[in-house]
Amino acid sequence: ARDREAEEVLKKAHRIHSRIGHDLGMANALDGLASIYRHQSKNQEAEEMLTKAYEIHSRIGNEMGYANSLHGLGEIYSAQSRYREAEEVFRKAHEIHTRIGNQMGTANALLGLGLIYHAQSGNREAEEALRKAHEVYSRISDVLGTANALGGLGSIYRAQSRNREAEEAFKKAYETHSRIGNDFGAVKALDELGAFYHAQSRNREAEEALRKAHEIHSRRGNEEGTADALQGLGEIYRFQSRNKEAEEAFKKAHGVYSRMGNELGTGNALQSLGLIYRAQSKKQEAEELFRKAHEIHSRIGNDMGTGNALHGLGEIYGDQARNRQAEEAFRQAHEIHSRIGHDLGTAAALHGLGDIYRAQSMNREAEEAFKKAHKVFSRIGNDVGAANALQGLGETYCSWSRNREAEEAFKKAHEIHSRIGTAMGTANALLGLGQLYCIQSRNWESEEALRKAHEIYCRIGNHMGAANALVDLGKLHRAQSRNQEAEKCLTQAQQTYPSIQNDLGTGNALRHLGLLFSGRGQHDEAQSLFCQALSAYSRGGSSFSRAQTLAALAQTYLTKGNFVDAEKSFNQALIIGIQLEDDMLQAPLLKALSFIFTFASRYSATLAAPLHAGPACGETGDDILRGAALHDRGKAFLLQTKFAQAEDSYSLAQALFSRAGDARGESSALRSLGTLYTLQGQFELAANRFAQARSTSVAISDYDGEVMALGCLMGACLAQGNLAGLRSYCVEALKIYDRTQWGGSKVSSTP
Repeated sequence: ARDREAEEVLKKAHRIHSRIGHDLGMANALDGLASIYRHQSKNQEAEEMLTKAYEIHSRIGNEMGYANSLHGLGEIYSAQSRYREAEEVFRKAHEIHTRIGNQMGTANALLGLGLIYHAQSGNREAEEALRKAHEVYSRISDVLGTANALGGLGSIYRAQSRNREAEEAFKKAYETHSRIGNDFGAVKALDELGAFYHAQSRNREAEEALRKAHEIHSRRGNEEGTADALQGLGEIYRFQSRNKEAEEAFKKAHGVYSRMGNELGTGNALQSLGLIYRAQSKKQEAEELFRKAHEIHSRIGNDMGTGNALHGLGEIYGDQARNRQAEEAFRQAHEIHSRIGHDLGTAAALHGLGDIYRAQSMNREAEEAFKKAHKVFSRIGNDVGAANALQGLGETYCSWSRNREAEEAFKKAHEIHSRIGTAMGTANALLGLGQLYCIQSRNWESEEALRKAHEIYCRIGNHMGAANALVDLGKLHRAQSRNQEAEKCLTQAQQTYPSIQNDLGTGNALRHLGLLFSGRGQHDEAQSLFCQALSAYSRGGSSFSRAQTLAALAQTYLTKGNFVDAEKSFNQALIIGIQLEDDMLQAPLLKALSFIFTFASRYSATLAAPLHAGPACGETGDDILRGAALHDRGKAFLLQTKFAQAEDSYSLAQALFSRAGDARGESSALRSLGTLYTLQGQFELAANRFAQARSTSVAISDYDGEVMALGCLMGACLAQGNLAGLRSYCVEALKIYDRTQWGGSKVSSTP
């Protein structure tokens, strides 16, 4: 309401000054309007007012006003992440104020430059500018400016992990603002202290600082500040997996920002809510919020917010194995952050790309992305980011079986996090080491690392991390046949995940409990646990984990002699593997299904069971469509010279076509098998498959199929130098041609 009144007064003043031709009054009114619009995040209107004011000040030769308008433009550009333009106008303002001897203006311009450099991760230049600003403010006894410069320096020190200096600067800034009664500056310093403590996992101190900030804003009726404090508290709660409290705080912040018309704050609150819903496995809701945040930030020209929203979308797509969309989102985020010179966002996007590549077993690409991210984080002095990139490298090397490099990367990450006091990162590095040692059967070291990680997670209140460590301890104990301890750890984890609404974690704990019971011969209990895990994964949207569980469930059915349900479960898992284009997942499933079909004649129930194709085949449950999909998959494997997987795919396709009574499809699959064996030099086996293909085609009077099979047989004879056989098959093919006028151009040695 006050803003509206002020806006109306300034508009009247502008009209009066315009009518009487008072240029300076017009320009000052425009500057005042710009200040109101900037406070309301109406950046376009603010920029328009300042540009007009700047033109008037220039025309009348008012250098002070000219420089002040430039400074205002710098703040507008900065709010929109237009850093190059902001730097240019702050430099011009600094030059003018210095020339005319206006020390206050000089210091203000240096402060603006310092914050711009910091936003672009140019911390050395930022520190130099802010130190100079602090020096000028101190010399002219501008206490408010001195405190603002201290706050800026604190942010620089925090970014460089100079934690003692950062804490000291923020505390001095808070004390100074409080002493002169500047609540706005005091709460800003409290916000910075809260973020600082949060980064160090000093959550009680962080929460205390932000509660003080919230109290001051509420007392003064400052809605925007109240929302900012709620946003900060939400982040503290999110870090501790206090998701309900975090959600409530973010929703309140969003309500305030929306009511005020603060689109920047609204977009940020939506982004944070998206992160909460992602942690709660509410993937659809999270995606919708990230999209809304992206739309808002794009509309108001906030490139940094746009890039951050794209990053959130990339993570959601990655969670759902929508890898192409995830990669595209991270690439767009990387492009935006690179364009605006936001190194932190650039490095984070590279890290996101590394995660996506690693999930697809594209280890070289993952390694390159993590190394680039590490380089950028190291250059800007962001130790936390550099250590996290090392963590990503360690996980990549671990999945690549490059265990020495993995251990080295995890240890370096652990060293950095320990040195700078980031408990969360320290625990994550220990978790990675524990998982690596478990793979290497270094069981004592694995258990020690996992227990330390669990202890840290519990101490800092990170329930998700604590539960994850328990799952890994349970897996380790199961591998050691310490079944009671394994069950205790996994059960505790399974009880923790629902309290933080983490369906993915719930599914993991249930799946490993199922594997534990299955190993003890308790197959009914295992079956029940696997089914519960599938339900959790369906809510959590994890396709890969769902496929793993379906495969485990299928093995349980096999053990119980239930071939019908085993086939269904293997089939559903294979469909997911094909959708994810995950060869490592498909290979054992193809072998398992081939095993079932090998014994199909002994189990009539299996022959009668329909295969449910699912999304990959239009949900028709048609064996013909399923066989066609597997046939195509076999061709893809053949092109990649993955002969074993190609053979499994072709064999299973042939069995499906046979069961469906599709002789043409069966003949085609047999010709493909023959071609595969020919490429491997197994000519006798190839000739046998081609002969089978021919017989199948003859049985249904399929002359096209018969001639193609004859062409394949001719190719096999030619490869072996069997000219008599070649001549015989050629004659038979010509007889068919004479009898049917079949086009000779179709005779081919390929399927």
